[in-house]
This record gives sequence, C-alpha cells and structure tokens, in this order.
Amino acid sequence: MQIKRLLLTTTALLVIVLLAGCASPFMVQVSAIADPKASTGNTRYILLNGNAEGQEDDLFFREFSAYFTPILAEKGYHRVQSREDADLEIFFRYAISEGRTGVNTFARPIYETIGGNTINITRTRTDNAGATTTTRSTVYVPLRTLYVGTAIENRSYTLYTSSAALEAYKIKPAGKILWKTLMNTSSETNDLRTTMPVMAAAAAPYIAINSGAAKKIRIKRDDPRINTIRKNAGQ
Repeated sequence: MQIKRLLLTTTALLVIVLLAGCASPFMVQVSAIADPKASTGNTRYILLNGNAEGQEDDLFFREFSAYFTPILAEKGYHRVQSREDADLEIFFRYAISEGRTGVNTFARPIYETIGGNTINITRTRTDNAGATTTTRSTVYVPLRTLYVGTAIENRSYTLYTSSAALEAYKIKPAGKILWKTLMNTSSETNDLRTTMPVMAAAAAPYIAINSGAAKKIRIKRDDPRINTIRKNAGQ
C-alpha cells in the first residue's frame, strides 16, 4: 500500500501564509479636528519642522513633507518660504516607536494521504481431481486523506508604530490653532520612508477638516493612491 505524507505540502502552505501575512494591508488611524470658525483655503503658509531640534533643511523632513504639500495645495493652501508672506504656520511632526515584540501561537493540522494505488491478487485452487486453477484480479484502493494530528506553531513578531501630525496656527494673532490632523499605523516595518506615503494617502481626505472621530482606513500596499502620493511628491 502506497502512503504519501502531506507534511511537506502543509509546510509549504504555511510558508505561503506567513509570506501573505507579511504583505497584509496597513491599517491607518486618522484623527482630525478643526476650529469650526476657522476659514480654510486660499491661505498662504510656511511649513516648519515640529520635531525637537528639527530643521527645515533636514533631508527626511524634506522628503516626508513633500507627500503632504500637494495635498494641502489641493485644499487651497499655498506654501511660501518667508514667514512675512505667510498667514499660517503649519508644523509637521513625525516619529517611529521602538519595536514591540510578541508571539503568535496557532495550530496546524497534519494529514496523511492513503491509497491511490492498485493491488494485484492471485488465487490458486486445486480441485478433487488434482487440477490446479489460477485466477488473477486487480483491486483499486481509493485515495483518501486522513487527519493524523495537530502541530503547534509559534511565530514571533515585532511591531513598530509610525506616526505623523500636521498642526496649523495663525500667525496673527499668534498661537491660535486652527486645525490638527494626527495619523499612525503599526506594522512590522521600522522604515518611515515606507509608511509615510501610506499614511499620507490614508489621511488625505481628512487633512485640515474635522473628522468627527478617529477613522481607521485599511489600505493595501499596492493601493494606487500610494503611487499617486509618491508621484505628486516627485518620488
């Protein structure tokens, strides 16, 4: 009887599942709030680095902020380089957390496939006169799959939280906040250069408005909105 084990096949499927998990969509949380009396659009602003000791000529600041400048332009905000020419100050902050580790435990069934082969049977009979008769037949054993046990798998992971914020303040009177848009996403990547255009694509509809509540936006890694954000930023 031929016995084929499916353990290798099951292991291959597990690898595919894990790879698919690595390519799972991002879940971006966006929370936007705005002063209902504040006028928006057709406004000149100067963009500032809101990180501690951050500078506007920082290469990361220039790359990351470029994702949001076209979004602000679509909403009627025009960036200028001089504070004297601006109506608003918009502070742009960004960060990524240290990794948070954990372990996922899950059960994996193990199966065996039995059958799928033929058995040749030979029978020999001798009658009372001493004559011998031989008969031959073939029996097919149907293919069937049997559950034989369960394997427990452990997979460790590390999650990083990427975050960004835009805060707009009037220059006159100084310090009056007009709106704030916060965004963050947790994933297994610790690269802000990967997650920043994703957050920008998810947050775009809510920048400079009041979202009413925190929104959770599911966005695939190949979402065309991300490519559009990159293209508009010249990336």
